[in-house]
Parts: sequence; C-alpha cells; structure tokens
Amino acid sequence: MPGRRPWDTLPPRLIREIQHVATNIERIALTAWAEAQKNPLDFANLTAWLKERGFEVHLDLDTARMAGEETGAAREEVVKRADLVIVFGGDGSMLRTAHNIGEESPLLLGINTGHLGFLADIPQAELYPALERILIKKEFSIESRMRLGAEVQINGGAPPALSDTLNDIVLTTGPLARMVEFEVQMEGRHLGYFRADGLIVATPTGSTAYSLSAGGPLVLPDLNVMLINPICPHTLSNRPIVVPAETELEITIFPDTEAEGREVLLTLDGFPGCELEAGDSVKIRKSRTPVRIIRPKGADFFQTLREKLLWETHPRGGRKT
Repeated sequence: MPGRRPWDTLPPRLIREIQHVATNIERIALTAWAEAQKNPLDFANLTAWLKERGFEVHLDLDTARMAGEETGAAREEVVKRADLVIVFGGDGSMLRTAHNIGEESPLLLGINTGHLGFLADIPQAELYPALERILIKKEFSIESRMRLGAEVQINGGAPPALSDTLNDIVLTTGPLARMVEFEVQMEGRHLGYFRADGLIVATPTGSTAYSLSAGGPLVLPDLNVMLINPICPHTLSNRPIVVPAETELEITIFPDTEAEGREVLLTLDGFPGCELEAGDSVKIRKSRTPVRIIRPKGADFFQTLREKLLWETHPRGGRKT
C-alpha cells in the first residue's frame, strides 16, 4: 500500500480549514437506494432546485427512476465524477457509497431517509435549509474520516482485491456458532491469541457500529486510532484495545484441531470480502484515502450521540428540559 502523503500528519482542525478554502462544488451526484426510502422524496424538484442555482446534477439509475428521468447512470460512474455526492438513506447507504468512491474522494452529504443516522444525520425535513447553508452561504465544515485497507494472504491462492472500509473489518466463523482462534501481531510484535466468536478492527467512525454492540468504546471520529475488539471472547479478560492508526496489524487464523476445515468469513463494513482458512492472514493498515463528509457548520458529534443513544432521557423518566 502507498505511504502517507505529507498532509496526512497535519492536525485534523488544520486539514478541515485547508479543505474548506480549497472546496469548489460544481458537479453534484444524487444517489439513493429505493429500499432505504421510508418517506419518498421529490427528486425531480430537488434536481430542478440544484440546476436553477447553476449546479451540474447527475443521477444514478435508482434516483433517476424515482425522479421520472431517463438520464441516470451506474452509481459508480456518477459518484466518481462528482464534487459532492448527496446520499439519501441511512448509514448503510453511506457505507455503500463510500465503497464506490475513487482516489479523488468526493464530499459526501448524508440525508437520513432510512433508520439510523450517525453518518446520514441530516433529517429529510431539513434538506433544503442544509443545502442552502452548504451550497449558497458556504457555511459548512468538512470531516476527514479515516478508512482501513486490508491485504489478504491466502495459502496456495491469489489474494482477492478488497475495497477500503469506513467502519470496520470483521472476522467471524461460518454458519456454525463455534469459536475461532486468532493470532494478532502489531508491527511484527506478538500481541496475543484471541479465542472468540470473531474479531473486529474498527475505525473511530466504526466505534458507533458493530464494535459498540460488542462492548467497544465510543471514540471521537477525528482521533487517529484503530480499535481491536474480540467478539464474545472465551477469556473474559480479553478486552478491546485502542492502538495508533499508523500501526500495521496482522491477524492469522490459528489452526484448531477441533474444527478442521472451518471457514472464517472476512467482511468489510458488513459487505462480503472473502473466506479464510487456517494459516491464512490479513494485514490491516490505515488507508491513504479518507472519506470526506460535509455538514452544515456547527454540527455537533455529541449532539448526535445524545439523540441516537437517547442520552437526553432523564434517569427518572422523561427528558430534561
């Protein structure tokens, strides 16, 4: 994998300021998954609104169909040639889109028409006010979210090509509910053996996803770290570990004489990756291409946590006023 670029070591706040000055939005892509639309949106009206303000608008096939237009293109095409991609759906839609972007990393704006909304956190009812602030008034902030890259080494086989992940890389067993043993090395040093139902390596963005359900910590999204989190470990003292993002991890499937032929599944942000066997290994590093998420200025991660995790609920019932 390529080395770090000079600006990768800059403080996140300085990176955001540089990106804000350099941002020029002209081409906008609209992408949506029909199954993620709880409340139908008038995409034809939105397209007209954007074009009236001088923006070049591209629709993927699903969005074009919902807008009643015949000019849609494959999602991968419209995403890669856009300056800004507006994603309509939930966090799953944002993750799918992140897997489609190329090296140029267009800005992503998530409009929540689905269920959960840590990434797609702008309510549908606030779509036009948010676009007015971002596109017209230039009142926005850009968050650079790190991704993880995985490189698989398979005994006797060619390694598959894997996309970078925004949330997490997960190793789990196949259809049978049995444990698997992993050896984890960090920068070539033996970290330990983990016998568990699986293992999660998550980004700070992914700390609010599967890792959180598996007992992992919440991590601020601009921290430069990775999380190693065993899933239901056999040894209760095995706890989640937070390591620097520049660390290279190597996870090897340890042979288990009690489960010959057992397959281990590698998934990327919940999407299929590949199958692994005993002796196969996965190297995980920080990707050199982050995902850039744009939001109206003043967006607050802690406010999102309070809303999504119901921290505003008073312990004695009701909400604090």
